Amino acid sequence: MQLLKRIISSCLVGKGRSTIAIFLAIFIACGLIAPPSAIAQFGLVAVTAAASAVVSLITITIAALLGTANGQLSAINGSTQALADLWQNVVYPINLINRALAMVNQLVAQFRGLLAAIDNVNVRSATLPDPISLEAIMRNGSVSDFAQFDQAFRRTFQPLPRASDIDPVDRQRVNMSDALAMDTLKVLKASDQVVQQTVKVSQMIEDEAAQASPGSAAYLTGVGIIAAVENQATMQRMLAAELREEAAILAHTNAIRKRQADMASQFRQDTTNLFK
Repeated sequence: MQLLKRIISSCLVGKGRSTIAIFLAIFIACGLIAPPSAIAQFGLVAVTAAASAVVSLITITIAALLGTANGQLSAINGSTQALADLWQNVVYPINLINRALAMVNQLVAQFRGLLAAIDNVNVRSATLPDPISLEAIMRNGSVSDFAQFDQAFRRTFQPLPRASDIDPVDRQRVNMSDALAMDTLKVLKASDQVVQQTVKVSQMIEDEAAQASPGSAAYLTGVGIIAAVENQATMQRMLAAELREEAAILAHTNAIRKRQADMASQFRQDTTNLFK
């Protein structure tokens, strides 16, 4: 025991201490230059084999399912293509649709300009200032200037005579005739406005028909029917205005006859009083 203590003591002092230090340094350097292999490096082959087994298992399991799915997808694609061919060749033939669109474009190009030219023909014929103003207001297709229309009408056809200047019955008849004429002209202005709107709608329908997609013809037809019904309603209003005018003419004619009868009766009475 004493001998062992002496050996350890001699190693910790003097040259022994230097020898131990050199040995430790050499050991650490060797450890840094050649580190031990990691445990995972020894299991790389096993991991690769396990992954290959998993892939093989997945392929074997779903291969049959993938084959069945591919067959079903092919059948679905075939059915879809058959349906598309049915719609494109039978229900909505593309070549016939293109022919219809070409015909629409041709008709629009052929008649729209002519219709616009006819609509814009200048038929105004008045030459004096007041009649020119009245005619312009009568044909402007607007219902927002009835006050200006009334003034222009009275300037052209003269205002109602004063009560002291005309017989009361004749004054009433003149007033009613002026009112009927003004009413009819106002209805004409309203109908002209409706005609302008109808022309715009028809042009919109033509434009849409020239580029409509298959299946949208029903909507364009519905819009056209609505516009036609509104136009028919306006025509009915015009016919009603014409009937009112005819009725007023009959009433005016009868009023003249009644006035002549009154004048004849007054003449007989005056003659009887004269020869009494």
